[in-house]
Formats: sequence, C-alpha cells, structure tokens
Amino acid sequence: MNTIVYTIEEQFRAVMELPLAAENEARLRAALQELMYNLLADPQRKHDFKLQSMLLACKMRMRALQNLIACGKSETTFWRCDIRSMAEDICSAADLLLSPLDRAVHFEAPEEYIEAACSPRDFSWLVLELICNAARHTHGEDITVRMQPKRPLKHRKPNACVLTAESAGSIDLGQLHASCSREGSGVSAMLRTAQLHNSTLLWLGRDGQSVAAWRFPLQKPSGLLEWEAPDLVELLSDQCSQVYVALAQVCG
Repeated sequence: MNTIVYTIEEQFRAVMELPLAAENEARLRAALQELMYNLLADPQRKHDFKLQSMLLACKMRMRALQNLIACGKSETTFWRCDIRSMAEDICSAADLLLSPLDRAVHFEAPEEYIEAACSPRDFSWLVLELICNAARHTHGEDITVRMQPKRPLKHRKPNACVLTAESAGSIDLGQLHASCSREGSGVSAMLRTAQLHNSTLLWLGRDGQSVAAWRFPLQKPSGLLEWEAPDLVELLSDQCSQVYVALAQVCG
C-alpha cells in the first residue's frame, strides 16, 4: 500500500479550504487541531515567520468557528461549576499571555466559593472574549475583571453574580451595536451565550473607562454533574487551548 505524505504547507492549504460551517464543525476542529500540533511539533522552528503565520491563521479559523457555532446554538449543556476558580485561572492565563505586550489582567472577587449551573466551555469563552475586546479596543495597560455576587435583601445566599471587565479608554458603542447583528461576529456570539444562560450582557462608558458587564443567575445546580475545569498549567501548556485561540487577535 502506498502512503501519501503531505508537506505542512499542503496540509495547511487543505485545512484552510474546508468550509466554515456548523455542519462541518467536528471535521474542521479535528483538522485544525492536528495541523496546529504539527506546526508546533518542531521546537527549532518556533521562531519561523512562515510557521507562526500559519499557526495564527489556524487560531483565527478556530476562533471564527467557535463564534459561528455559538451564534447558532439553540440550547447548551449545563454542569455544576466553580465559576470563581474558573474565572481566576482564565484571568491568570490571559495575564501571562498579555504581559509581553505590557498589558495586565487583574482578577478581583470575594474569598468565597461561587457555584453556578453553566456551560463551562461557553462561560470560559465569554470571559476570554471580554478580556480580548478590552485589550483590542481600549488603550489602558490594566484590564480589571471583577466578580461580585449579588444578594437579595434579608438573604444570606447570592442569587446572581455580576462579572465586569473594565479598562481605560472609550468604546465605540455604534460600532459595537452594528456588529451585534452580524452573523458569526464575536459580539453576537457573546450575546447568544448570555441569552442561553438566561443572563444579560451590556457595555457602557463611565469616568474614562470602558466597562462590559455580564449579570447571570446563580441557579441551584443540584443534580448536575460537577465540571473538572482545566487548571492554569493545562491552559498555558496547550497552545490549542481556548486561551490561545481567544486571544489570537491580540497576542498572535
């Protein structure tokens, strides 16, 4: 039996020609991940400009696929998640990736366990998109992500949580509004993810700061399976992870 061996350039062209469509998700994800691992296989070529350009194209393709799928979702699977730890690890990973660009991500939250029913992959992606948008569209060196549980009067347990991403600089609300209705855009994907979580997402400017705020209910997650989130080391050691893909527009 003859075995056909493709060069990395031929494999790259073949993968890039695969249609970006929801029905092609499984095939495209598998092909992109295989290509990205092949591109990263030779550590001696990690500074090769052509290789890095192909790797960035893969990440951007994966990013576009993620947003396209999110926009078209009609439902999602919920797990019992420790959202405080998840958000903290995401922010720590993003902080390390942005540090060479002299940008920093700070995470602030009360020292308490915050549990919620959510889709962990979608939750993580939305938090990363909030950070990415702040890094792309504002000039502030610091991006502050805050998680604040909200308690009704006379209740000790919170029934909702507000997560905000804030940075110095103005935000073009007109451009933001226009992208909301553009199919496959990051903003429309974020709004759809928020909707599936029965939550609200908004942007505003105040005191020279741009703020994105996501308010979601802390539903009782009884009966749901517990999600084992990847830790900080896993997020950073795998260049195909969500962190690298989501921040590709900023970090390359």
